[in-house]
Amino acid sequence: MRLWKNSLPLRLAVITGTVFITVLFTALLAAYVTTDYLLKSGVDSALTSLARSTAEGWPTKDGSQELSVGKDEEHRSYIQVVDRQGKLVYASNQEILPVDANLLQKALHGEEIFTDVVGHDGHFSVSTLPEWARSFWPEKGGVRIIYWPLSADGDGDYVIQVGLPVTGNAKMLLNLGKILLTMSLVAVIVVVALSAFLVWSTFKPLRKIIAVAKEIDGSTLTSRIEVPVRDATLNHLVEVLNAMLNRLETAFATQTRFVNDAAHDLRTPLSALRSELEITLRQRRSEEDYIQALKGCLTEAEYMGSLTDNLLALARFDSGLRMEIEQAIPLGPLLQRVNCEFGELAEQNEVSVIMNLEKDVRVDCDQLAIERLLRNLLHNAIRYTPAGGQIELQLRDRSDSGGRGGAEITIRDAGIGINSQDLPHIFERFYRSDGARSRDGGGSGLGLSICQSIIKNHGGTIDIQSERGKGTCVTTWLPYRQR
Repeated sequence: MRLWKNSLPLRLAVITGTVFITVLFTALLAAYVTTDYLLKSGVDSALTSLARSTAEGWPTKDGSQELSVGKDEEHRSYIQVVDRQGKLVYASNQEILPVDANLLQKALHGEEIFTDVVGHDGHFSVSTLPEWARSFWPEKGGVRIIYWPLSADGDGDYVIQVGLPVTGNAKMLLNLGKILLTMSLVAVIVVVALSAFLVWSTFKPLRKIIAVAKEIDGSTLTSRIEVPVRDATLNHLVEVLNAMLNRLETAFATQTRFVNDAAHDLRTPLSALRSELEITLRQRRSEEDYIQALKGCLTEAEYMGSLTDNLLALARFDSGLRMEIEQAIPLGPLLQRVNCEFGELAEQNEVSVIMNLEKDVRVDCDQLAIERLLRNLLHNAIRYTPAGGQIELQLRDRSDSGGRGGAEITIRDAGIGINSQDLPHIFERFYRSDGARSRDGGGSGLGLSICQSIIKNHGGTIDIQSERGKGTCVTTWLPYRQR
């Protein structure tokens, strides 16, 4: 049972073979039954013709006359006449045919009835086999009989019984059955062998695919399944598996790069922190030197804390954990609050922020996550906008291409911009463009990755358009209702 459940080729071979054998047996059985029907129809036609001619000549015949069709015992006919009581009036042979009272009464009322009898040692008896079984088990010495009323008006006093031997037909059916049975056994063997071969051949490419796939692990993700197959379904399977390997390779490469970059970004402040402490402890210093050293250590600790916080945020967003979605959060006050938080930084950098907010724009969202998104984007805009520059923050109602309503937040600055070669990579973790290589502003290269994760978790979109030296425009779209 376990082999049957776990083996698709075995099930396929058995099902295919069973269907084929069932169809074959049905066809052979139909051929056998049809042959029996044709043989029996021929005998019945002969009986009807003989009974009609005998009935027509009966009134003129002498009662002692014998009517024999042939000299061969197997081909002679039996003719006898009985009255209403079943008493024999005339018999053409010494072997007397049995008379069935029920059939006799039906024949006296004008019905023409066929039946079968069997003979042993010159004595006949009614066959005990049912009608449907007589075709499959022909009985030795069988005779086919017709009960024929002698009166045309259906109310006569005599019935003529005409019988013809069917031994030859029985032998023919028996031989035919043997031939068909032999053919069936041979066909079963051929079908089983052919089914096994076809299933084995069909699954051969699949076994090769499995063997190649087993050899692929984390260290060989660059390998691909190159198995030539002609089947469209298996070709599609190979394409899907190779596409999956491409995604896995990309994911593994991203994860490896992420781990390496995280280790590098953590190693740098740790090294600076360790160096600062070692230099400070080499000799006694003034209180001002100790305070300065502690401030440097605090800066590195804050950076590591920020980096750790960002890593935890990414892990949370990427894990698919359900966000705390609140209904109908007004975005206007949220943008104003975030702008106020960066007011001092904007003044220090001599940057002005212009807000253009539509009233009563509300979305279902995780308020803390959206605040984090806005802080990251606005902080980047202020950091990379030169003194005297201007930042435009816009909020408006807009539907997406699918007709869903949502809120569009646009942050446009006049900063240093991003090189065209850097734009495809800006959402990669720990990636910094040429203008953002330094950590002086506290950046870790994770801000935009976090923004992208937040937007994806809300079912929205984020797009960045930028040109070197002409500024950057970040457009985010959030749907009104979370599905």
